Amino acid sequence: MRTYFWMLGFLGMFLFSLISLDFNQKFTGGILTAQKKNVDLVIVPICLDRSNIPDEELHWLYMPNDPQELATNEYYGYLSGQLITAGVVDASDCPLNGLWSNGYANACGLDKTREKSLYLQNVYDDEILAAGKGLGVPPLMVKQLIRYESQFWPTQMGPYHFGLGHLTYLGASNAITWSRALAGDMYAQLSPQPVITNNMMASQLIAAMDASCTTCPLKINIPKAEQSILYIAETLLAYCRQTSQIVYNATRKNPGDVVDYATIWKLTLLNYNMGPLCVYDGINRSYQSGEANSTGNLSWDAIAANLKSASCDRGIPYVENITGVYYDFGASP
Repeated sequence: MRTYFWMLGFLGMFLFSLISLDFNQKFTGGILTAQKKNVDLVIVPICLDRSNIPDEELHWLYMPNDPQELATNEYYGYLSGQLITAGVVDASDCPLNGLWSNGYANACGLDKTREKSLYLQNVYDDEILAAGKGLGVPPLMVKQLIRYESQFWPTQMGPYHFGLGHLTYLGASNAITWSRALAGDMYAQLSPQPVITNNMMASQLIAAMDASCTTCPLKINIPKAEQSILYIAETLLAYCRQTSQIVYNATRKNPGDVVDYATIWKLTLLNYNMGPLCVYDGINRSYQSGEANSTGNLSWDAIAANLKSASCDRGIPYVENITGVYYDFGASP
């Protein structure tokens, strides 16, 4: 679903992405004007500053001490359906062979796949927490995003979505543009080719997402899927960098003076799902109408209320599903 809105907003995303290529160049119209000093001074701190997280946001922003704190015990119809479809689990004695017509597991199929479903929804927890601590990307948010996007099945879904985070080609290209770490990793994997382009690096990142493996016991390459967690976290940090730049473009203020830590990550999820133009429009409308709260910041609720187009509106439940109280992790500061 995200693909079609990305395609509609591709030109806008491309123009926003150009900012990262040369921060000293200026574009006409004001929206796309940026200078390197702004990026250096204001973008990284707002994405990584965990100094003042409200208690009501800790359920998705707290930093676990141990991977066990990320453990879940859920039933996933899509994940179980993939295990049956791939032949990992035999559900032939279930009604309808354990599957509904949409490919999701029915109740019998869910029971048949229970052991492997529990394993797959928790096997990446070590990598999720390590990436969270190493990069500063909220680990519970990463797990929630994977739950929402792929239900922990790390292959290709349809023609456009790849891996645990259902990354698209356009999304990969955008992440490469905004992350030197990702660009460096993909460049190294493509070397020693004489010419390596952004498109080639984006394709390499997409390839790193798909952990399909017909010869593996679970029909997926677990070590490759585990490695992809780092790339997903780096992609989200790249999106946060871009989102922070968009906040500056829309307000001409330090992003930390406009939104707080929780809000910048909610806006990052909106960007990941719906693209940068939705983020810009919501921030710009909220800021221009003077909707700052008592601390001088724009809240997520205020920004979400200013997402006027139907396509942008669809990003609101995406963000709120990922950042809502879905799991009982037993959150602590």
